[in-house]
Formats: sequence, C-alpha cells, structure tokens
Amino acid sequence: MKLLFCSDIHGDETHYERLVRVAGRLRPDLIVLGGDMLPDDTALKRKSMGVGQPAYVRGRFRDHLEHLRKASRCRAIYTVFGNHDWGSSVTAMSELESQDLVTVLNLQRVVTLDGVSFLGYSCTPPTPWYVKDFERLDLPGDSPPLLGGARWDHRFNRPSTHGAHLLFGNVRSMQEELAELSPPTGPWVFVCHAPPAESRLDRYYGNLPWGSRAVRATLERHRPFLSLHGHIHESPEVTGAISDRIGETTCVNPGQCRTELLYAEIELDAPKARVLRIEHGRER
Repeated sequence: MKLLFCSDIHGDETHYERLVRVAGRLRPDLIVLGGDMLPDDTALKRKSMGVGQPAYVRGRFRDHLEHLRKASRCRAIYTVFGNHDWGSSVTAMSELESQDLVTVLNLQRVVTLDGVSFLGYSCTPPTPWYVKDFERLDLPGDSPPLLGGARWDHRFNRPSTHGAHLLFGNVRSMQEELAELSPPTGPWVFVCHAPPAESRLDRYYGNLPWGSRAVRATLERHRPFLSLHGHIHESPEVTGAISDRIGETTCVNPGQCRTELLYAEIELDAPKARVLRIEHGRER
C-alpha cells in the first residue's frame, strides 16, 4: 500500500494545488489528511467565527477532494480535524462523507483498507489559539491555560466564549477520551493531530516539547505499527527528522511551512504490518 500523508495546510490554496500535483505524480492508494486543513475564521469578527469554515468545507474543500481523487485515482481519502477547526465544521464534513468524498476517522469506528485498520483522534493539548473545540487538557489534573477562547455551541448555532477553567473543566481530558480506544485486531494505523510528547516529532523552536503525553501513552499501550501526526509544523526543522520510533510504532510528522508543501510518502507491507519506506517530500 502506498500512502500520501499531509497535514496543516490551513486552507492555503497554493498548497492544495501543490498537493494535487503530488497526488497525480505519486498515485497513492490512500491519501491521509492530518487535520488543520481549513482556513481560520478570524477571532476579530464575532459574526464570522465558526461560519466561514463550514462554507469552505462545502465549497473549496469539496473541490480539492474531487481534484485529489481525479488526479491520484486513489481508493480513499481519510482525515481528522485539528485544533484550529471549529465544531461547526463537523456537520459540513459529514455531508462530504455521505457523498463518499472523504472519511473522517475517529476513536469509535474502525475503517479498513486492504486489511489495515485505521482509527483517528483530532484533539490536542491547550494552545494559545482562540478556537477550543478540539482542545483538551492532556492529563486529568493538568492546570488550565491562562487564556480562554471559544467553542461552537450547537444548541444556539453560534460560538460561545468562556474562560479557560470553564472551557477545560467541563470536558474530559485527552487521556480519558483515549482510554476508550479499543485497538482493532490485526495491523492498524493511528492518525492523530497531536504528536507524542518527548519525541523527535513534537519540537518547537528552542527545542520546546509541545506534544501529548496521553498520545504517547496510547501508542505505548496499544502499539499500532504506524502513527501519523501533524500540529507542530516546525518539528522537522528543529530535529532534522520526520519519523521516530515509540515501542513498536513508527511515528511520522512531515511538518509544514509557508513556501513549499511538506508531505510524507509512505509505503506499507500491509499483511506483515511493516513500514517499508518513508520519504519526506517538498513541493514548490
């Protein structure tokens, strides 16, 4: 199985054009998108928060999925959300899923291709960014951040702004949510926006670790043979690596930048649950 993995495009139209070119050249069996694929809704204009993203999903993102499928002739496109994504985009993405354009991976449903199972998780530990729909405390008892933000209120169909203690005190931590993961039988891949803590994939400038301890513990416990991550764009530049090994799991974060598209081309031996090859791609 040949897999094309890319993350953190943030609605950059030039990057999507580059990704379509790469997909047409590589012809992967599967394209996996690692979250934060949509443009930000500015926090400066309250009326636009959580509204622009769903419109983008139904419009431009839908077009990009169709172009990716046509160029690559891939068999499937899988995705997760990321910490920049609004909860209001979930419904819009489910509409594309019902049209067989994309599959949104989660912890509850196992998706299988050629005998390889896939599960996904979209959340990250708290960040300085304003949107908090896909942010959680990493572990129970962690201190909430100093700043709050907004989550989408599905009851009133609008964003709701709160302080950090309320935002993070009324949802379960990442560790508690990941405790519900039941690993599939046979070879499987975990797609998770947040990289594992204390790895070569979670480093911000200054060698600061921004990964998740809960994600790392999940990999150590459940041992997928491959895990795919994004979130920390700068990590490959800081560490010089896009892959790491945690127990029996090969972990990958290709990073992202503004001037060229970063991606990973991964070749799998599905029956033997082995990663045969990882190439770090750059498309200008």
